[in-house]
Order: sequence, then structure tokens, then C-alpha cells
Amino acid sequence: MPRRPCWTLTLAALGGLAFGPPGPAAAADERARVARVFAAYDKPDSPGCVVGVIRDGALVDARGFGMANLEHAIPLGPRTVLDIGSTSKQFSAAALVLLAQDGRLSLDDEVRKHVPELPDYGRPVTIRHLLHHTSGLRDYLGLMQLAGWNFEDVSTDEDALALIVRQRELNFEPGAERLYSNSGFFLVSAIVKRVAGKSLRAFAAERIFGPLGMRDTHFHDRHTEIVPRRATGYAPREGGGFEIAMSNFEQTGDGAVYTTVEDLLLWDRNFYEGKVGGKGLVEQLTTPGRLHDGRPLTYGLGLAVDQHRGLPRVSHGGSWAGYRAE
Repeated sequence: MPRRPCWTLTLAALGGLAFGPPGPAAAADERARVARVFAAYDKPDSPGCVVGVIRDGALVDARGFGMANLEHAIPLGPRTVLDIGSTSKQFSAAALVLLAQDGRLSLDDEVRKHVPELPDYGRPVTIRHLLHHTSGLRDYLGLMQLAGWNFEDVSTDEDALALIVRQRELNFEPGAERLYSNSGFFLVSAIVKRVAGKSLRAFAAERIFGPLGMRDTHFHDRHTEIVPRRATGYAPREGGGFEIAMSNFEQTGDGAVYTTVEDLLLWDRNFYEGKVGGKGLVEQLTTPGRLHDGRPLTYGLGLAVDQHRGLPRVSHGGSWAGYRAE
């Protein structure tokens, strides 16, 4: 975890933005509006962001502002690969829904059925609790911070699981409250590995990214791996300028998807076309959960589901090391 505040300077953003009717003049106006929003980052000596605007299933505006790498003066662009942090959670949830569709598990399974080393808390913690953030499990990233871990340290699946299973109490009764917990989505990766017999990275490549043609997307589980066109993460340096802010964590599920704006377009299309998982997958991901007392949540399976200016909105942010995504 960071020793000092570390916030975005390299950003991936994908927006299904509502603009006026298409046409040359309208398109030029839209591009100008987008450029004004990100003008502060559009400099040769600053990290920046990549933006995509979708209309009717097409990427009508995709471009970078600022630099992907300051050392080598490489600009950001639509094919720049970025770490999208917790925006990854929807892909982890999709993997479990696909396994449920295969009949290999149920989202209402108790987690200990697949991860028996998890303590018996006296009340069942289900997979659905993990996906809705209602499990009560303590967030392992917070536990790592308390233990003195930093982004730069190397950590693995074994490290994360060991921290989680050492916790003898929950924050609350499963299903009684909602509290965002990365532990639940890390456990998703453990469940996929044990049920499917392959890593979340391999399963997602085979069942999600490959079928959709997302060639520049993967769950990043090897910190030494060379990734073509990857942007470097940065943070402001005290006294001015920037410094590198990268992570060497290797566990997946709660984050770790590397992708591009162009690939995210293909995932966005799946919400309308259902090529992967059909309508059932989309409905499950975007249906808000409920607490045990019936109170509705504004969170589906790895996705926030709410309204913006009276219109339905499905979204998820991501924040990790020097990266931010939405």
C-alpha cells in the first residue's frame, strides 16, 4: 500500500455518453467538448488519460491526452494498455456467472464449499455475498496496509488468502450490511481456479476475452511480464513533477485487468448483443442485490447500478497505484 497519497495521472475512461444527433458539425463540437475536459492533461511533459465515447455501439471518439511514458516520450492512444483496477470486478463476476450457467457451481453456494480453509463464522457466507459486497469479510488490502505492505512489494494469491483465512471474525452478519471488500472478489479468483481447474486469467481468456476479440486484455498475474503498449502509472512528486507509481501485486479477481479503450468497446457491445453468456449474464450482472431485510442495493454483480439525471446508469470505477478508470 502507498506510503503517501498516490492518485491518478494515467487514466483509462470509457463512456457511453449521450450527445446530440450525429453529423459533421455535432461530431466536431463533441470532440471539442471532450478536449476541453481533458486539456489539463494534454501536455508532452505530463501523464494523462485515454477517453472513449460510444454511440449506438460504435466508438465515435477515442484518443489519448498526455503521455503513456515520460521517460521515452510515448503518447497515450486508443490502443494503450492500462490497469483498470476495480473496474475489473465485472469480469470476475462474469466468470462465476458463466460457471453457474455451466452447472459447475451456484451463486448461492457457501464459499467454504470451494474454499474450505475459510473459517466457519457460524453463519454461511455465500458466493452471492462476495459479489454484492455483503459478506462482512475484512478487506485484505486494508489488512496488508496494517501489516506494512506497499504497492512495490511482490504479493501473490497465497499471501492474500493467508491474510483472509487468519481473520476469525466478520465485520457484520453476512447479508445484513454492504461494505466494499476486495477480499470477496479475490476469493472469486480462488473459486474459479478450483472449480474450473485453471486460473482466472486463463478462464477469462478462454470464455470472455477471446470470444469477444479483446486481444489486448488479460488478468495480469505476473509482475515481471512485459506488456506491449502498457502505460506507466505516475503520481505527483513532492516539489513538482512526477514519479512512477506501479504495483507488483500478482493476485487477481478484485482487480488486475489490463485493457484498452478499444477492447472495452467490445465488452460494452456484449451488454446489448449477449455474445458471451447471453441475456442471462447481462441480467445477472446488472440486477441490484438486496440485504436480508429487503433493503435494495445499488450494486449488482461487480457493477454499480443506479441513475444519473433520471437515466439508468451502469458503471464501476477503478483505483490502483498510479491508475484510475471509469
